[in-house]
Amino acid sequence: MPAPFPWRIMYETSISRGVRMESRRPTISSTLTEIARDIATLRSPDLLLTSIVRRARLLLGTDLAYVSLNDAERTETFIRATDGVRTEAYAAIRMPLGTGVLGLAAGGVIAETPDYLPDEGKTHLPAIDRTVQEEGVRAIAGAPLRVAGRVVGALMTANRTPGAFTARQREHLEQIASLAAAAVELVTAKGREAAASEVAAEAVLERDRAIAADALRRELESKLADALAQHRDLDHVVALAASIAGAEVRVTDAAGQDISSSGGPAGIAGSGGPRGSAGAAVEERAPLIGDAAPGAVVVRHAAEPAVPGLVASSVARFASLALLYDRMLDDVRHFHEDELVRALIAPSGQDRAGLSPTTVQRALGADGETCIAVLSPASPDGSGLRRLLSQARALTRDGRTAVAGHLGRVTVVARGSEAELRARLESSVRDVPFFGGIAAARDLRGTPAAHAEAIALAGAMRALARPGVLAGAPQAGVAGLLFGAGESAAAAAFLDAYLGPLLRAPRGEVLLSTALVHLDANGSIARTAEVLDIHPNTVRQRLDRIDEALGSGWRTGPARLDVHVALRLRSLASRTDPAAAVARASSTSPARSGRQVGL
Repeated sequence: MPAPFPWRIMYETSISRGVRMESRRPTISSTLTEIARDIATLRSPDLLLTSIVRRARLLLGTDLAYVSLNDAERTETFIRATDGVRTEAYAAIRMPLGTGVLGLAAGGVIAETPDYLPDEGKTHLPAIDRTVQEEGVRAIAGAPLRVAGRVVGALMTANRTPGAFTARQREHLEQIASLAAAAVELVTAKGREAAASEVAAEAVLERDRAIAADALRRELESKLADALAQHRDLDHVVALAASIAGAEVRVTDAAGQDISSSGGPAGIAGSGGPRGSAGAAVEERAPLIGDAAPGAVVVRHAAEPAVPGLVASSVARFASLALLYDRMLDDVRHFHEDELVRALIAPSGQDRAGLSPTTVQRALGADGETCIAVLSPASPDGSGLRRLLSQARALTRDGRTAVAGHLGRVTVVARGSEAELRARLESSVRDVPFFGGIAAARDLRGTPAAHAEAIALAGAMRALARPGVLAGAPQAGVAGLLFGAGESAAAAAFLDAYLGPLLRAPRGEVLLSTALVHLDANGSIARTAEVLDIHPNTVRQRLDRIDEALGSGWRTGPARLDVHVALRLRSLASRTDPAAAVARASSTSPARSGRQVGL
């Protein structure tokens, strides 16, 4: 028998390979059976949908397959699971219902195209077309997923080569879509079940948080109330609150300075651990209330608290009461001391009627030079005064000093020299900004005048913007010496002699302040203009007007010193800053762009 031709061998081999491949390809029956088994066994929605599209692709013999779910609120459909898709953009397609092939199928229509991009019968979206082109998709077919008459998505298949799908492929696609719809409904039901479980778990967690918060609030209020009933001080209340809450608790004044601090979450024996979930440290605060304000309670938790703000607001009420109680006790302890100081500085004889050498000697020690210091807090609120008073009262332990708060100032009366009292106060009062003055009296009859001089010198330091300086008359300079001497009539005569024409001029305030800045700047017109923020020509015009009023010699020779001292004395007396005075006096002038020119 002759040998077969080579082409015949190749043909028979090709036919047999095709028969074997056809025999290995899944049938519609086996595919549907496997999908049904997956629906019954797979618990993960993602694995179930991925299994369906993979089996559909194998059965249909296409390049890719995917399933989409509908978003009814946005009237869109979005791809949920894919097989054979190469790009992330294609797998994340979301498009309106009724557009393209996917939108038509998800809208309830069996749709297909042999070549999508040039198909003018479909509604195209430019962004979707670019994504399809990048994926290389040409032919697309899709069938809707229906559940009880509702369209919930679409099952799609596609090829990267153009060409129509066979009737058999379309039939199989619809059959798989019918079963896939049940899978989608199961996925949706599981999603609703998972969401319901999450809501229930969150409700349980919220309930537990509310119970824990209520227990914490009750424990705080009960134990802090007991502490107040036992007349415990603020430090004890703060430490107790810190131990209950498992947090750091601080009470601060209006300036943010600590009045009391627990120093950390551990405080009193029996403290509990931190109450909250894991996370970064968080801080909460609540204002002090009533006469304890201004100020705040600051609570620093190691983790996010179950109920933010609960600890701070609860502690703030009790800390306010404890702070007021501490202040009341402090005032009671120093009552007689306050009465003594008020009597010593009182100018009238009636207020000093109960003052005797024996009383003074018992409080301040043996007779000798008496010094009086006045500290005026820099801050306008009461917290600075209280801190000054608290720190200054530390000097009373040696028995030679009396301290009192009077008219918004702290008055310190002590035996000894000015230098001794200044050194003691500067070492005691460190972190509270103040303006201070100090003066001495040879005997008790001179204490009211010394007190008045110390007040004047403290005012001079405020006018000169020199905080933290406890100034005597020499420290205030020549103007301070005149101002602090208490010779109001002499000072008024001195001012009138050297500044009278400007004091009586209609716009004398501006000229007086300009003159002071000019002399402070050593006669520099450029520096004067810079300080006053005006044009140099305006400075020259003002100086000419001052020359007309005072005479041209006020800027030179001996008259310069006298005028400068008079200007400085007037600044101290009026408690004003020269530049600020010019700004106020000029505020009624029309606004100009850039620097002001002209008076």
